[in-house]
Amino acid sequence: MNSVKEESQTLLAELLVSSFDKKLDKLSADPSYSYAASIYNVSQTLRKANEKAYTPKLVSIGPLHHDESQLQGMEAFKLRFMHKFLTRFGVGLNTIAKFAAKEESFVRGCYEGTIKLPPKQLAEVIVLDGIFIVELLLENYFIQLRDKNEILFDADRWMYTDLMHDMLLLENQLPIRILDRLLNFVDLSFLNEGTMVTIYDLAHNFFKNIGITSKVPLTARCSQARHFVEFLLFLHAPREKHAASKDKGLRMQLASKRFEYSRSATELVQAGVTLCSVEGMGLFEVSFNKDSHVLTVPKLTANKWTDTFFRNLIAFEHLGYYGYFSKNITSYVMLMDRFINTSLDVHLLVKHDIIKNELDHKQQVADLFNSLHKGVLTEVNDFYFADLCESLDERFWDAFISTTLGQSYLLSLHLSCSFLPSYKQSVQFSRLYQFNLLPIQGWFVQIKDLAQILLNQVLIS
Repeated sequence: MNSVKEESQTLLAELLVSSFDKKLDKLSADPSYSYAASIYNVSQTLRKANEKAYTPKLVSIGPLHHDESQLQGMEAFKLRFMHKFLTRFGVGLNTIAKFAAKEESFVRGCYEGTIKLPPKQLAEVIVLDGIFIVELLLENYFIQLRDKNEILFDADRWMYTDLMHDMLLLENQLPIRILDRLLNFVDLSFLNEGTMVTIYDLAHNFFKNIGITSKVPLTARCSQARHFVEFLLFLHAPREKHAASKDKGLRMQLASKRFEYSRSATELVQAGVTLCSVEGMGLFEVSFNKDSHVLTVPKLTANKWTDTFFRNLIAFEHLGYYGYFSKNITSYVMLMDRFINTSLDVHLLVKHDIIKNELDHKQQVADLFNSLHKGVLTEVNDFYFADLCESLDERFWDAFISTTLGQSYLLSLHLSCSFLPSYKQSVQFSRLYQFNLLPIQGWFVQIKDLAQILLNQVLIS
């Protein structure tokens, strides 16, 4: 009986080995197997918040949206740009065709999931889309290359707006390696007085109206980017690794509250904080001087691409493909959401030159930042600005406690607590504090995130 059972188990094991051998052989035979994907499909969770922010409007770049009917009108533009590129720079079509055939396997492996396009069609995408982007970037950088009536560069036309939107999309990318190698076929010495121009220089110039791109220089890190979304992420990421809090235990204890609650610009100004703008610094150079009570925030332009820009960076950041960014862009967006509750907060930030508003109304800026991180779940300890928010909250409560109303409120808490049995003080007081949230003055909206701090002060006294 045992021998029959052992034979059955042996047969099952052999079948499993055979099955997995076939699957692994098939995987190894896939030419894209050796390449790590870096261009992803945006999750449905994020799409639900704003489908349009992840969907191309005008032009498809790469294979993910290639066959969509509403984008086919730009194929003629791509052919026209390809003709200009080949004739202007004397690049042979045969040379480009051989290049695309050689790179087809690499490109296929850069995308998440299976690309259904056959090799010939994907190679065509590499040629048409790749040359279109390179020619577009060149004509943007070297104005003398443009046709006199080229409408794609007219900032007042809808095509320019939609084109910029599409170039920011995570699902609408070609690997920068392809663009860089296509650019290498071109001799630009006659255009730039012998000075070398890289694909990163061209991209930096093209995206100058996005985020704070025009305010920050290229870094060595930018040259490691695999596509334009990652390029913009590197450009806007912190220059240095974020230093850990001196008291890590305390930071983790309070991080949940700092992550969920912080003070709006209006509340901070009413608490005596001075708002100050700074240019030429990265997004993460936000600082608070505890002595002078000055909060310094890098200037940001809010325009028609801001929503698309941040949403696609956040989508790429949250894929967690190698944990490199620690959700920094998400942290910045969440901080701005805390600073901005209403259009009044936007008014203050515009007044102090922290935000340049190019949208129609201040409420649009408020709505933008209040909705950007919907559908995004972030671990508490990923929040980049936990220490900053803690310092701002301390200033807020220092200002509150120093007022007559604040002192009266603390006294009432102390008297209430004195009537509670000592062994029940912490539990009952926490409950009393948790559920009796009073609107104190117009700017004192919610106080429960100070419950433990006030409780400790009362118990000590």
